[in-house]
Amino acid sequence: MRTKSNALTPRYKRLMEKESWKDFSIGITLGILAGTLTGLALIILLPACVSLSGGHIVWGLRFDGWLITLAVLSVVVAILDFFGQKIGYIGALGFMHDMHHKIGNKIAGLPLGWFQADSAGTLSRMVTQEMMNLAQSAATFIYQLFYTIASTIVIIIGSWIWSPHLGILLSVAIPILFFLLQFSRRFISKGKSMIDPHEDEVASRMVEFARCQGALRSCNASSGYPPLFRAFEEADIIGRRALWWEALGNGLSGSFVQMIVVGMIYLCVNLAISGQLGALETVATIGMCLRFTKMLEDITTNLAGMEERRILMDHVDEVMDTVEMQVPSKSKPYQEKGSLSMKSVSFSYEPAQPILRDISFDIPSGTMCALVGPSGCGKTTIVRLLSRFYDVDSGQVLIGGVDVKDLTTEDLMSQISMIFQDVYLFDDSLKANIKVGNPMATDAQIRAAADLAGVTEIANRLPDGWDSRVGEGGRSLSGGERQRVSIARALVKQAPIVLVDEATSALDAENEGNIVRAFEELRKYATLVVIAHKLETIQNADQVLVLNDRGQVIQTGSHEELIAQKGQYQDFWEYRNRAADWSLV
Repeated sequence: MRTKSNALTPRYKRLMEKESWKDFSIGITLGILAGTLTGLALIILLPACVSLSGGHIVWGLRFDGWLITLAVLSVVVAILDFFGQKIGYIGALGFMHDMHHKIGNKIAGLPLGWFQADSAGTLSRMVTQEMMNLAQSAATFIYQLFYTIASTIVIIIGSWIWSPHLGILLSVAIPILFFLLQFSRRFISKGKSMIDPHEDEVASRMVEFARCQGALRSCNASSGYPPLFRAFEEADIIGRRALWWEALGNGLSGSFVQMIVVGMIYLCVNLAISGQLGALETVATIGMCLRFTKMLEDITTNLAGMEERRILMDHVDEVMDTVEMQVPSKSKPYQEKGSLSMKSVSFSYEPAQPILRDISFDIPSGTMCALVGPSGCGKTTIVRLLSRFYDVDSGQVLIGGVDVKDLTTEDLMSQISMIFQDVYLFDDSLKANIKVGNPMATDAQIRAAADLAGVTEIANRLPDGWDSRVGEGGRSLSGGERQRVSIARALVKQAPIVLVDEATSALDAENEGNIVRAFEELRKYATLVVIAHKLETIQNADQVLVLNDRGQVIQTGSHEELIAQKGQYQDFWEYRNRAADWSLV
């Protein structure tokens, strides 16, 4: 869970592995040491200047002694700063690596309900632009902040030792300046928070525009996609407003610093006029005040930069804090492998809009069950609940007699193969995309599965055969060809349960025969749950579940039993038969 602190450093630690955090911590430590010695060197300038002007010993050293001390400090600071920044950068690079892996692992465990239409753009921006900005903050802002704070603390302590007047001036300046800068930071944060949602919207629309080129071109809308242009226009308008807020914050910040500088110089001059400070001491005090305020300004600049990164880190925390599905460390033993059941299951994507209502059924091992019902009745939702893409609102989903909540993700997925409408293929070879189903499959097993699913014909006509790349998402193949590859995946996996959602919807009559043969092969060793509208597929099922438009199972039985009953299934069957007899003249 997220740390209660809003400080950035603990939140970076959360995303880093031990080795990366070790490098980051060493870099910060070296930066603190370098900053401490830098502050000491600046304080030493005060007695060195007095010793130079009077030619006498100050704090036990003459001018040449102070000069040697400064030279040694300069060399040591340069070495510490070099290695501190170098190791800090290594830690920042480690942060980028670790952040990729941690967010990737987190996303893999999130329920599908978490993902929305704009998730791709938001996550893409998070692991590219925002990740680079966060790494930059780790490598530069945080390092410089600790470096400068260490210098500031040493200067304050040294100034009190050198002159109480100087100590008072510097000490009083800090709370005043930081109070005023907190005020200006609110304007900067307001500007960042205004533009951020619109940048997410632009990223999402750009991903959408790139992915949907086929649909856009078919509508002659690829050169002028209104949602993308609208997102750009809104981001531009809000961006200008946000820029004004940020400019106001930065302007106030600079003004406050200058006010502090003028005030400190005024006080120093008054002390000199009243005789409380000597001439040389006054010049040294003014010089130290100017340097000190510049350091405070550097701190505020780093804090402003970190404020923007804090907002980016909030985005990462939103993902990392999302509640994952609870998965046991060890699965309960199966009672009957391959069986499926739902017990009084109700489910809704939105609380006020139930999709399934009190669903109950049993599918014995080794049988084929067809889900039938009107569009939107919850057939696909049932398949997704069996795969535990979501958790039910009430009731139980059982695989092999065990509640899916009592199975590890690995054990559950090992029992199930899925053939869905929205097939995704990876930008790899045709052979590799089939082998995803079973990385241990032999070439002979892959070829046998491909023959049954009709993929061999695809490989034979592609220029590189089985080694032909299918493109991102499988864009080099047609929808029907992608579907055949997904069926070959299921065949080669040989899972005891296969869930099928409209597998033949994108296939022509010639290749549908391959799919029917593939189903026959799957039925030899697997339980099949099929969502289909094809008469042949439904007729061959051992059991048919009929759902109404309210998400309720209203009829259960074999095709022969249901066709003999008055009801929704008989009406559906007669309608399909009439449609099958239609012909074009």
